[in-house]
Amino acid sequence: MTMVDTLFGLIPAASTGQQWVARDLQLVNWGGYDGHHRIRLAPTATLLSGGSGSGKSTLMDAYIALLMPHTTPFNGASNGGVVGRPRGKDQRNILSYARGKLDESRTEDGTRQRVLRGDGRDTWSAISMTWADQSGTQFTAVRAWYVPSAARTLEDVVAVRATRDGELDLRDLERAAATRFSRPALTEAGLSVYDTDRELTARLHSTLGIGAAGDGHKAVALLGRIQAGQQITTVDALYKAMVLEEPDTFATADAVVEQFDKLTGTRDQMITARQQVKALEPIRAYRADVDEAAGRLRVIDEIGTFDDAASPAALWKHAHRLDLLRAAEADLQHRHHRARDLVAETEARVAAARAELDGVKETLWTSGGDRLASAQRELAAAEQRLATVQRARARLDEALADLPGVSVTSEAEHAALVAQAHDALRDTETRNAARQELFDAMSEKKEAVADLADLQAERAAVTRRQDNIPGELHRARAALAEAAGLTPGDLPFVAELVEVRTEHEPWREAFNLALGGFATRLLLDASHLRAFRAAIDAVPLARRIQFQGVPTDLPDTVAVDSRTLPGRLDYRTSPFTGWLRSELAQRFDYVCVDTPGELAQHPRALTRAGQMSQGTRGAHGGRGQANVLGFTNTRRLADLDRRLDRARERVATAQAQVEAAEARLDGDDARRRSYESVLELTWSQVDVAGQQAAIDRWEQVIGGVTSGSPEVTRLQRRADELDTTISALTEQLGRSKGDVAALADRWSSVTDEVDVAQRALDEAEAQGTTVSDDQRAYLEGLLVAQREGASASSSGDDATEDLRAFDDLLSRAGALLLADRQAAQQVIGTQRDALRRTFETFVERWPDPNLGTDPDASFDDFERILVELETNGMHELEAEWRKSLLRLSGNDLTDLANALSRSVREIKERIRPVNDILADLPFADDEHRLRIDARDTQSTVVARFRKELRDLREVLATEATDGERERRYHRMAKVIDRIRRTSPDFADLVDVRRHVRLSAEKVDLDGEHVALYDHIGEKSGGESQELVAFIVGAALRYQLGDAGAARPRYAPVFLDEALIKADARFTGRAIGAWRGLGFQLVIGAPNDKFSALEPHVDLEYVVLKDETGRSRTKPIAGVARPEDPADVR
Repeated sequence: MTMVDTLFGLIPAASTGQQWVARDLQLVNWGGYDGHHRIRLAPTATLLSGGSGSGKSTLMDAYIALLMPHTTPFNGASNGGVVGRPRGKDQRNILSYARGKLDESRTEDGTRQRVLRGDGRDTWSAISMTWADQSGTQFTAVRAWYVPSAARTLEDVVAVRATRDGELDLRDLERAAATRFSRPALTEAGLSVYDTDRELTARLHSTLGIGAAGDGHKAVALLGRIQAGQQITTVDALYKAMVLEEPDTFATADAVVEQFDKLTGTRDQMITARQQVKALEPIRAYRADVDEAAGRLRVIDEIGTFDDAASPAALWKHAHRLDLLRAAEADLQHRHHRARDLVAETEARVAAARAELDGVKETLWTSGGDRLASAQRELAAAEQRLATVQRARARLDEALADLPGVSVTSEAEHAALVAQAHDALRDTETRNAARQELFDAMSEKKEAVADLADLQAERAAVTRRQDNIPGELHRARAALAEAAGLTPGDLPFVAELVEVRTEHEPWREAFNLALGGFATRLLLDASHLRAFRAAIDAVPLARRIQFQGVPTDLPDTVAVDSRTLPGRLDYRTSPFTGWLRSELAQRFDYVCVDTPGELAQHPRALTRAGQMSQGTRGAHGGRGQANVLGFTNTRRLADLDRRLDRARERVATAQAQVEAAEARLDGDDARRRSYESVLELTWSQVDVAGQQAAIDRWEQVIGGVTSGSPEVTRLQRRADELDTTISALTEQLGRSKGDVAALADRWSSVTDEVDVAQRALDEAEAQGTTVSDDQRAYLEGLLVAQREGASASSSGDDATEDLRAFDDLLSRAGALLLADRQAAQQVIGTQRDALRRTFETFVERWPDPNLGTDPDASFDDFERILVELETNGMHELEAEWRKSLLRLSGNDLTDLANALSRSVREIKERIRPVNDILADLPFADDEHRLRIDARDTQSTVVARFRKELRDLREVLATEATDGERERRYHRMAKVIDRIRRTSPDFADLVDVRRHVRLSAEKVDLDGEHVALYDHIGEKSGGESQELVAFIVGAALRYQLGDAGAARPRYAPVFLDEALIKADARFTGRAIGAWRGLGFQLVIGAPNDKFSALEPHVDLEYVVLKDETGRSRTKPIAGVARPEDPADVR
């Protein structure tokens, strides 16, 4: 290729492409550069050398301030190790450069800055750069700032953004500065002024040819990263940090997260609406109950009392009772007539039976019936005696049932049993032993039941807590907290704040032993300690409690070793957690060892069996104690359940022992009663056989008499029948006469009551008293229904029974009215309280200043909310929820999946044009080239994530029920949470730059591999600088949009303290790489690197600073000393 050596470098002779090089950089009042300064730049390479702090980086920062956006930080060399927002108050910024900040000093009024200018008066500052192309066309960009004396932030400053076609002397802005950079003054100076950074940037990029297809900001960002000179150890990190921008997957993932958050917001609103509907649904029933109870109270007040003759209640009572009285009067009259007829009929039947009996007796006597009558009398007496003996024998047999193996069939056996009874009743030792056995069994049962009750009470208490602290310690803490005016939550036990991690569960008992009494120590805020001590001094406690005041809300940043006791615990979040972690790390950092032989290897160590060592001291034993560690009650409940099972078994055993002892004592009592019964009965009293023999003899006598005269037998039987009939009829006659008299009295009484009730009814109606339909319905519902229920349960079914039941009910009517009044009042109070609680809970959960909580005044507002939610709100939110879910699945997840795949391809496609540029650039020598290689490094985690993304997208595209949508939402939430910027997985999943591994390889002219360049740190300083220059330079050519041209349109590249590790040979090769790519270099380097860089640059400056803090540049090679002194100041 034929080249033409021009002012602007080696340009292809056949090229008509435009290239812009920086001609000069001008400063006015910028940092240590006080007044006007002009630095002319070589079209090839310019070196700015100087000591530390002389002002080299200040010149570099001027270029950044002019060309790059405000988000680009000034060079690291000028900001040191400070942090904060780029160009913020903690870093070098426009204000500090404009005023020429030197240092800060502390005064009585605070911190004071020492500056070169602008201390108590206004000042101004300006930067400009002029570029020129090979045709001689010039273009100048200007940034200026007018800084009032009171300015504290950049918003207080008047900023100027301007350009000019041609060159510009910044000193010409002095007049415009006097007008605070008014637009007319700037226009008069020949400047085109822009209102925004975006407008200025667009003009610079379009004019200077920075970036292809409008991507100038990417090219400028790469220029900034190159100028910052980041230290990177691998080719992969170099390319990703300096060449590749943030991939589109970041913005796509953010969009997916944003859409999901909107979806979550809709879901939360839908859930809230459902919760609100559920919360407000009962209010209608509450209001209906209140209204119904209020109506009952009104009716009760209107009807008055039954004792007030002028009240509606009394009128209703008389009317209702009059109907019942008349029905009873008619019923009694009918029943009286029937009873009187029954008396006459019974008297006639008695007279007829007696006449017949007299005739039968007279005939029987004449037929020899006197002997038969005598035998029958003796037989009857014998039968009575047999019945007595049989009852006595039954008593004896009953007694013998409790005496196994004993029987009495003769007088001798009876006598032997009597002797045995006397001996048994004299034996008291057996009885006393049985009593003692019962006493012991009952004592054991009482103790077992008490222990069971204590365990049940403890379990109930533990169920309400989330810890393993014994109940007695809880009770002691509660007493102390109450005395001190604190809550138990303000006084946690150490054991409540820690939990043994699941994987270290076998160490739980050892940790309990190691922590010992420290685990049950109360912690409290140290600020409360003094008042706490004073408050609890008079509190009596059976259990001694240790407590300690500690600082709260300490940062939870103490690092703990996972091999030690503190490192094997989980910590509950609380104000005490930071202190507790620190305390455990200092006092209980026992290393957990598997064998006793390892104890001596550590200052503090602990075995699983609980043996501790601390230097030459140690401890062992105490196993079997209850666990107190943990902020969950699962293990404590399991232990209590086991103890409860044992306690129930003990109670059951004790109960069985009590029952056995009671049975033995009852058996002894039964035998004693049996023996006592035996002693009470003689043989003659129980000799059934003897009495039966007497009956048999008399029956033989009667048989002898009747066998010879059948007529006597017939007459005797008929006489007995008549006696029975007369006796029954006589009794019936007496009852009938009593009924007649009673019915007559009741009839007369009811008749009188009818008259009384009618008069009372007439008097009430005469006074104008009436009973409304509501009052009648209420009274019938209250009283008649109860009377009917009482009548249904009674045996009577006549009108008099109805009257009696009604009168009984009237005697309780006042109490019933009072009870119903109280019930109605209670319903009103209870339901109004329920309404108030519902309203208060609603307002507390969903605050609204326009909603009150009065159950009467606010009811309509809440009912309106409920109606709106039921009719519109719920349906709209559910529809929006379904729509958002489909939108997320149909668009956003698809975009994310596509972006992940597309961005990896784009990275590889970006490498091709860079390699095309490198293919024409000799590397190391003319026979070799440098090539960038990309390899996929997608992990299984990323692959699974992408598969889950595809599966989820397919699932979400199908129809679903509400329950399935909820499950899909939770599944989707897990995926979305992984692509949030705060997620630990975010970078691995979303930053596709991590899915590709980049390396560089040295190849020959045939493209064959010669050497691999992966880790830059393995190369020498010069080699690494050369490698960086080739890779980054080629990437910059691509980024500037000139990959297909022989030279870039925009040539300047600023390198701040770059190439400082290179020797002369490699420095030349690195600079040659940059210049071979057609770039103009401006290099800032310290004085000790001057000799290595000097042979490879065409223009050299030394940067100097005087004792007042003012900087200036002095040309030492490549440019004749100008006539204008401002050019070299």
